[in-house]
Amino acid sequence: MIAVHIEINKSRLSLQSIIVLILAYMVIRLIVDKNYIADFEAYCPFGGMQALTSFFVSNSLACSMTESQIFMGIVLLAGVIIASKLFCSFICPIGTFTEWLGKIGDRLKMRYTITGLADRLLRVGKYALLFITFYFSVKTSELFCKEYDPFYAIFTWFGHDVNVLYAIIALAITILGAIFIRQFWCKYLCPLGAAANIFVYAEVVAVITILYFLLRYLGLELGWMWLIGGVIAVGMIMEIIKMQGWNLPYFKITRDPHLCTDCKKCDIACPMAINISEALEIKHIDCHMCGDCITACPEKKVMQINRKETRWLPSTVTVLLVVIGVVLASTLELPTINKRWGTEDQFSRARIYEQSGLKNVKCFGSASSFASKMRRVQGVLGVEAYVKTNTVKIYFDPEQTKANNVIESIFTPSKTILRRPKTEHVSVIQITIDKLFDTYDTFYLTRLLNGAEGIFGFETRFGEPVQATIFFDDQQETPGSIRELIESDEVTYTMRDKPFTVPLRFEAEVISDSVSQISPSEFMARIFQSYRLEFNGYADYDSTALSVYRLPMPQAMDQRYKRQYQFLAAHISMDSAITCFETVYDKIPYAQIHFVDSKIEPQAIFHLLSQNTLTFMYSNGKTGKSKNPFRFPKEGIVIKE
Repeated sequence: MIAVHIEINKSRLSLQSIIVLILAYMVIRLIVDKNYIADFEAYCPFGGMQALTSFFVSNSLACSMTESQIFMGIVLLAGVIIASKLFCSFICPIGTFTEWLGKIGDRLKMRYTITGLADRLLRVGKYALLFITFYFSVKTSELFCKEYDPFYAIFTWFGHDVNVLYAIIALAITILGAIFIRQFWCKYLCPLGAAANIFVYAEVVAVITILYFLLRYLGLELGWMWLIGGVIAVGMIMEIIKMQGWNLPYFKITRDPHLCTDCKKCDIACPMAINISEALEIKHIDCHMCGDCITACPEKKVMQINRKETRWLPSTVTVLLVVIGVVLASTLELPTINKRWGTEDQFSRARIYEQSGLKNVKCFGSASSFASKMRRVQGVLGVEAYVKTNTVKIYFDPEQTKANNVIESIFTPSKTILRRPKTEHVSVIQITIDKLFDTYDTFYLTRLLNGAEGIFGFETRFGEPVQATIFFDDQQETPGSIRELIESDEVTYTMRDKPFTVPLRFEAEVISDSVSQISPSEFMARIFQSYRLEFNGYADYDSTALSVYRLPMPQAMDQRYKRQYQFLAAHISMDSAITCFETVYDKIPYAQIHFVDSKIEPQAIFHLLSQNTLTFMYSNGKTGKSKNPFRFPKEGIVIKE
């Protein structure tokens, strides 16, 4: 057999290579730069389609869903309508890798092109996967595609979002399918390909959407999945039956039969195995407008786009759409959550307080927690949160509360001990700190002050600016040195063996140069943060029925353990005779366990507290376990409430 020379489509290969180089850069930087966080799905248009659907359904945007993905999804669909599936052809890394892998199969003469009825039936697979992905993405407000996406699995080294079994199966099918069957993933399994194919029939999608909203307007209760399922089902049927579009995309590859020499190079060059030489206008559903057939044609003006010499159009439109998507994503922001619980009457007179720079509003979960916190504030009607800019908009009723009360409710006061004083006295000064907004700022302030051996601790309370009390050794620090330290440009700290440097912009002012003094024991009592959690019907018991088991708890002075209290409390609450857990300070820190003395012995409580594993129950009824980080040096004593 004589080898046929096929010209290389340089514009397409260049764009594909750029994407591969960007991914390689991200991988290398991820290895060498410990502070670098690679988001391999940041510009995934399929994730954007799921995110946008989830946003319409739940009015929220989960952590893994970004504006970049959403606008890339929108421009991809625009590209499908204008000039076919340009993303699949020029950008998709899975498409690129499987196409390159397919060349191995061709060289070994092992790659087969499925045709006929089998080809049509196998196409059902990608639509089924598309529906499943959208269903679980909407249901969970998370990108379900991450569970099985072979691209995401490889480049995140099977990260925590990946279902290893699903990903391995998808990866094996993708690799083997690419070598032995022409474009197996793209034709038969890719949910993004299915979504793009649906919009080749945009007219039908529009009709179904209008019908859906009309039925809802007439009072028929139809959930969002009816619309999604209907569109997917019709798209699948249209593809299997027609295998080509109607009027869309607007730009199509055309062939002039009068100038064609029937050399078949266009057929050989087509990565999707479309019989280009048999058509006057390429309407096949698999056409990606890659332009390989145009490049391969040895005759001028035979293969064109809309019968014009515009072979530059696909790559140019691809770049233009990507630029538009990036610009829109960088200038527009959708709310991560938009929760409202006030009445229409309240919203008619509502006012908005907007606060930026809240670093603890950084994802869907933290934004939801913030909204839950604000819901408990009288007069607050709703919250919008924008995690990209760490901004919140709080709607409040001016007849029930004031803006200052809303601001105060955002602030979380703190008491932080850095080290135990070994001096005869502890000096105390009052300082105002501006730009101290949230718990992350408090965390950075803690790391900053912890670098000074002469500072023992601090506490903050609400004010504009925030009021802070600093406890220090006047032999090592002065009010001026403390102020200078707080106004540092940055703070560096280590977490999980990784160094982090964060820029700061605190502005401090010493309220008074006069320094007061307290004893070390007064400092320890003042700085101690107590914790209390009641359970098992504590309030229903008469005080005479309860006793308190008190035992020393040195770790209660260490703020790092405070988040673990809930697990310890949940662990001991598994015994219905125990009704409350709290920490107190009385010269030393203690744990106090309230219990029904007629139902459990103190030794049994100590045994529970000293177990190596904490066992607890989640709200869904499932049992959880974690290592017990607490150590109690000796047994306690029993006192009455």
